[in-house]
Amino acid sequence: MKRRGIIFLLLPAVIFIAVAGALIWDIIPMPLSLINGFSVVHADEHEHTYYALSASEALTFRSGLSRQSSPALTARELPVPMDSAVEFQLTLHLKIPWHREYRLLATDEGHLFISQGNDTYRQVDEPAFFHQHPAFSAMYPYSRPPRLHITGAAAPFESDLHLAEWAFERWDHTWVTVWPSTNSGIIDEFQADLPEPATFSISEATVPLILSLDPFPDHLMLRVTDPAGTLRYDGLLETPELPLFPYNGTHQYALEMAWTDENKPYQGAASTAFVLEMDLLPVFELPGPTALQGELLTFRARHLPPDATVELQQELASNVRLFPLEDGYVAYLPTHYGTSTGDHTLRYGLTGEPLQESKLTLLPREFHIQHLAIDAGVAAATRNEAAYAQSAKYFTPSRDESASERYYTEPFIIPVHGRLTTEFGETRYVNNAPTSYRHSGLDIAAPTGTPVAATNRGRVTLSMDLIMQGKTVVIDHGQGLFSVHFHLHELMVETGDLVEQGDIIGTVGTTGFSTGPHLHFTMSYYRHNLEPGHFLVGEPITYQNAPHHLSPD
Repeated sequence: MKRRGIIFLLLPAVIFIAVAGALIWDIIPMPLSLINGFSVVHADEHEHTYYALSASEALTFRSGLSRQSSPALTARELPVPMDSAVEFQLTLHLKIPWHREYRLLATDEGHLFISQGNDTYRQVDEPAFFHQHPAFSAMYPYSRPPRLHITGAAAPFESDLHLAEWAFERWDHTWVTVWPSTNSGIIDEFQADLPEPATFSISEATVPLILSLDPFPDHLMLRVTDPAGTLRYDGLLETPELPLFPYNGTHQYALEMAWTDENKPYQGAASTAFVLEMDLLPVFELPGPTALQGELLTFRARHLPPDATVELQQELASNVRLFPLEDGYVAYLPTHYGTSTGDHTLRYGLTGEPLQESKLTLLPREFHIQHLAIDAGVAAATRNEAAYAQSAKYFTPSRDESASERYYTEPFIIPVHGRLTTEFGETRYVNNAPTSYRHSGLDIAAPTGTPVAATNRGRVTLSMDLIMQGKTVVIDHGQGLFSVHFHLHELMVETGDLVEQGDIIGTVGTTGFSTGPHLHFTMSYYRHNLEPGHFLVGEPITYQNAPHHLSPD
């Protein structure tokens, strides 16, 4: 009797433990009334997040957790490697003092596999709850907006993205908006909402900086402002490589990006801004080691410390000036038909420090001799004391003063196309009489009235009808560089005008000392005449190559 009583006392406890064990180990379905909610943590994270469940959510959740019809698989038998699947640790919280632990694996094709306390997995037959619940959004590779990393510097850095919008597509082809649109997508508006841009120091400008984003945007707009406040880049960025402008100081970068490909499972827009602080070592860029008579040689000192000055000693030319440029100085050394050929020594360095030396060899150029026949009346009317006095009064000083900064940023263009009739530097015989001068530029024959374009941006220092040169336009392009146009038929600009590259400044004519319609075109460093071809096409323009360079076709 006593033994029977003990059995009756223990039987409820045994039944309770058996039922509880069956519930815990998923031997029997979990009654919905016992389900409180669940917590989940992605394997790469460490913080659990708890989610309460409504009655309907508990039903679909339990359906997904119930034993599946597919066979049990070991980790090796799974269709994808474990390290390529997204793993979740899932805890089911009950109204009894126990809970269930699960391990959930998601493949990149949306298949789910679940395990409870052992090393086998079964495929989830009803994965809709897990596909749609935000607790498991990490199974979608693009559920989180990309992060921007910039590599290539000594230490890679990261710039925070300011999201305008981000959405991703789930396996059931529905879209989830992670971040709503907050503005119109203009860089200035984006920047207004951004925190203070991060600053990154760069001490090496030869190593490219590469944008790293996954996924990479379909459209990427970049704006770069240099230390002087000049807009250096404003447009579409075609590659992941950031353009660098290698001179010291603060460079402001602003990026606007968009993901718009309708065939991709993500859409979005974002922006960022950051600062590159350039701190580069001083560098001297020297002309040579050889050059040809008629070239304008360039000397540059870059990346100078604040308040540093430069010394340059040379004997190639007089009136050589050092112009401030970016984070240093630039000097132009003109050579022409009168410059001595052979070796020349340049001495240079920072003021107060020992100077360095460099040798430059100036090579001779063979200049042609031209025999010009001109009407004696024209010669007498255009080459006389009055003509010389007028030229000295107006033309000569038009190239004495130049802006300290360049007006231009683009390459020089050919002002007019036609037939070359005289090269730079030729010696002339006029009506069989030798002259004391060399031809200062190029003569390009073209029909009267042919438009003549400004070879580059600059300010007109002279627009005047001169006795000897005819209708003349002189343009200062800054830092001592001038372009000169003689014998024009019409003048279409006035002294003081600022002209853009390609603006029509006049038309071809035969005014002044001229034998027929043509443009006499000269480039000069102040009064030192230069071979125009070096500016226009990168080499002297000669009778041999003129058909290629100057042909209207």
